Amino acid sequence: MFRHQVLWRSFSLFRRTPTSAIVKSAAKDGHNATRIQRVRITQRFFTKSRMVGTAVVAVGAWRLFVWLDEEVEDEEEVSAQVRRVRRPPIRQDDAEDDKGGREITDEEEEELEDDEEEEEDDEGLIFLPTGFSRPRPRRFYRGSDPEWQTFIRLAPDRKRMEKIREELITTVRDLATKNAHIKMHLGKIDTTKGKVWIEVKFPDGPPLEYEQPGIELTEDLTIRKTTRPVHEMHHKRLARVLMPTGVMNSVYYDMKRRMFASWQDFKRYTGLEETRPTAQSVIKGLPLPPAVPVSPTQTPSAPNTPAAPASADTEKQVTSPLPPSPSNSALEKLGLSLPGPEQVPTMDLSYFRQIFRKYHKHMAIEPPRGTFIVSGLVEIIGDRAKMTLDVMSLYDPNVGKYVLLQARVRSITPYKQRPRGGP
Repeated sequence: MFRHQVLWRSFSLFRRTPTSAIVKSAAKDGHNATRIQRVRITQRFFTKSRMVGTAVVAVGAWRLFVWLDEEVEDEEEVSAQVRRVRRPPIRQDDAEDDKGGREITDEEEEELEDDEEEEEDDEGLIFLPTGFSRPRPRRFYRGSDPEWQTFIRLAPDRKRMEKIREELITTVRDLATKNAHIKMHLGKIDTTKGKVWIEVKFPDGPPLEYEQPGIELTEDLTIRKTTRPVHEMHHKRLARVLMPTGVMNSVYYDMKRRMFASWQDFKRYTGLEETRPTAQSVIKGLPLPPAVPVSPTQTPSAPNTPAAPASADTEKQVTSPLPPSPSNSALEKLGLSLPGPEQVPTMDLSYFRQIFRKYHKHMAIEPPRGTFIVSGLVEIIGDRAKMTLDVMSLYDPNVGKYVLLQARVRSITPYKQRPRGGP
């Protein structure tokens, strides 16, 4: 009777014997006291098998990276040999006395680089990205670039520059006359009147390019590290999805507003701040207006009209309580319960949209290669008001037209302004 009772228990968390069953079993066998001792079996962290596996994986990963570096070095050596073979022959006039060679000009070097890029652009069989897209080093125009030469020829030409400005002004005002929303505010628009301020800016280089690193399997079944070009819009959209600053600011200010309102209610409840009468309480305190007297010529309405039961039914439907939300039996078994739809706090969407418009930044697109920026302010004159537009456009001199046009309302000034506070 005084012998200890030994109960073997499994170490599984799902098939563990409950404590009540152990106590009942001990009491059945005549034991007055039951001691339950929990045992935890631990193993050494640095075991022999774990150390051997870690060493094998580390050596294999190191050999893989060394092999990839050797592949890249071999490709660089092959490209250097191709560059030496493709060099133009040396003329006798350009040969130097002691070296017997000459320097390669910038144009020849660019041609060689273009040929190398065309060879390297051969897509492999499989491309596995190893990270997010990233910007490439920014490049600037050289004096020998055709785009820069076009800018040099175009800048001193005053007549053509004036024609480009006039084309932008005419296009903006014509679009304003076709917009029904603008015509509703301004009235009849005169396209010959209005002040303008236009400036031209030539970019220092082509737009910033983006690339995505990865590992590529070539047709020769060799693995190499390479990069793939990524469109500018794709890169900026992914960055906006991963870091939504506009949404985060909107949620933050909405939570801040709610917490401030809760704090004010707490101060009024505790008496730290006096309650101020609101507009609704003032309106409720006002006396009701007198009833309108009924003239003798008007016939009183019948007490039993067919519309009366319908109105009563509608009132009953409106005042009837909402049906209870269906309960989830699975959650009730676990002791969990979800709040009903009327208990869930809702967000003020109008305030959320207002903050989102304030902090939402449009994606700025850099001018494509060969284009320049034409921006400024254009004033539009109407019968009832005038409006100023902030205009930004891109002009391509090779095509001879605008490839992009964006306009934003800067201000609207009506000719007759009435006091909003009343007479």
